[in-house]
Amino acid sequence: MIRSSALTDAGRSRQTNEDCYLLNDRLGLFVLADGMGGHASGEVASELASRTIEDFLKAVDERRELTWPFGYEVKNPYEHNVLRTAFKLANVKVRQAAAQELKWSGMGCTIVAAWVRENGCFYSYVGDSRLYLLRQGQLRQLSHDHTLVAEQVRLGLISPEEAKVHELRHVVTRAIGGRERLEVDVNQERLLPHDVLALFSDGITDELTDSEICGILFAERTLDERCRQLVDAANEAGGEDNLTVVLLENQP
Repeated sequence: MIRSSALTDAGRSRQTNEDCYLLNDRLGLFVLADGMGGHASGEVASELASRTIEDFLKAVDERRELTWPFGYEVKNPYEHNVLRTAFKLANVKVRQAAAQELKWSGMGCTIVAAWVRENGCFYSYVGDSRLYLLRQGQLRQLSHDHTLVAEQVRLGLISPEEAKVHELRHVVTRAIGGRERLEVDVNQERLLPHDVLALFSDGITDELTDSEICGILFAERTLDERCRQLVDAANEAGGEDNLTVVLLENQP
């Protein structure tokens, strides 16, 4: 059984909160989106993208004989096709909304989603919102940042230490609402009893090290308490951005 909890906070430096999270325990769907575009538009993009993903998963849950608007990759599992299609639909919806309202021009969001089914987690992401797995005290990042500096690290052009302070570290190479054609990463992870999945906006991961995150997640506290401690710790470390965390625990 999956237990879930979430918390969002504007942080200490922002007047608005453009982050958004969605918890649908019935579907086993958990989404975190980090809006981009400033003012109200980032909030609109993150909310619209999250709801579009949820709506598509609701639709396929009710009837599988849907038309697949972007085709169906028969070599990949059904769940991969569902998440990939949902993300691409979200991209279309956000781009359409931005084209119809001048005040929303250029809006977009990074996003990460976890879909838990029969003791497995299927996950997808675009941008630098992250998914982590805590298993037996060991923390592992499941997602890979779609940012300029992260790609430079993967190519060996700069070190991870240099990436953390690089002036372009927040430049994303993929986002919902960005380009017309969207590449979507989809993967899966078998879940074990007591595993904890953590979805973060970059406001959390910019302020806290993996070691600090691991220490909080591994503590014997409720999920609500761990959410609050993560947000409080990120605020104490600076709170330069919006802060959002979604925690899931696989309870036997």
